[in-house]
Amino acid sequence: MAIQTTVQKNNLATSYATNATHGALFTAAPPGGSSQAAANEVTATGSPAYARQPFTSGGAWSAASAGATSATVTFDVPASTTVTHAGVCSSGTQGAATVLDYKAVTPQAFSSQGTYQVTYIYTES
Repeated sequence: MAIQTTVQKNNLATSYATNATHGALFTAAPPGGSSQAAANEVTATGSPAYARQPFTSGGAWSAASAGATSATVTFDVPASTTVTHAGVCSSGTQGAATVLDYKAVTPQAFSSQGTYQVTYIYTES
């Protein structure tokens, strides 16, 4: 059954944001399955080093509206890395099997240290 009310769509969008506490970048799609492993995550190297980014103050999820929520975060990316996917995780610990969701992004190769900004959008339809 399709969800008919905006109230319930907003409840689900809020739940998604509550569970997705950190953003992450990947060099290939994480493996599938019921327990998403964080394989292919960008390595924690560089200066400043890559790290999962929390959805807090500056990158906080927006209040759910019309069944949607969004957040924007910026990552430090080490040299010699090609970003191909962005995902959301339930933990800030890199390598933990906590990847909740991910999507392919336009690949971007970094020949030198740089930054990559992602706007995450969840829409309940």
